Amino acid sequence: MAEATGTVDEILVDLLRQEEILGALAVSVEGLVIGRAGISQDDADLAGALGAALVGATERTVRRMGAGGASTVSIMTSDGMIHLRNAGQFALIVFSEGSDGTAVGQACQGAIEQIARLLEPAA
Repeated sequence: MAEATGTVDEILVDLLRQEEILGALAVSVEGLVIGRAGISQDDADLAGALGAALVGATERTVRRMGAGGASTVSIMTSDGMIHLRNAGQFALIVFSEGSDGTAVGQACQGAIEQIARLLEPAA
């Protein structure tokens, strides 16, 4: 797992270094914002609640259908994409320009590993 340095906000700010990424936020399974970068607080609160609901509904549905767990939900927009990554106890929501998503996916995975380490209870 990647070493966690800084805060959740700092990890998300690092995501903005990817050319395609416009904004990012981490939310709890309840939809509460854990951290954000490139997104206003009001937009983060709304996107967090909607994103957590979408990830939760997708997860429950695919499990009932016997299709395993949902790890990524992608939404195409007219000029970009919204990537929702299920990380168990939290979700990562990334807004990006239109792309094939490979670079964004790799950046998301690194951020998820760092945030997960930050959120681990101290042993």
